[in-house]
Amino acid sequence: VDAEDEIEAWRDHLLKALTPLFDAQISDPQERGKLRCGDKVKVYGIIKASHHYGISVNIRRRRVRFVLPLCDLEISDKSSPNYTPLRDYCVWFANR
Repeated sequence: VDAEDEIEAWRDHLLKALTPLFDAQISDPQERGKLRCGDKVKVYGIIKASHHYGISVNIRRRRVRFVLPLCDLEISDKSSPNYTPLRDYCVWFANR
């Protein structure tokens, strides 16, 4: 299995596993832009996957839309149905 197949498999899995329109927060410092670590955002959907950046998602913060790598997000509510799938993906992506 090559890297592109792996990331596409994760994308397909997360499209089924994640509940749409969920709240998250920025977990990694952003080099540029208006988003900061700890900012609360709403995730609107998965848009693409690439070996280099991983899975990208559409997010919104205070009416402004952004595209961000999913691995830069976290869910603080451990009872959320999205907590485990997102955490599993982030751990996989960091260790691939």
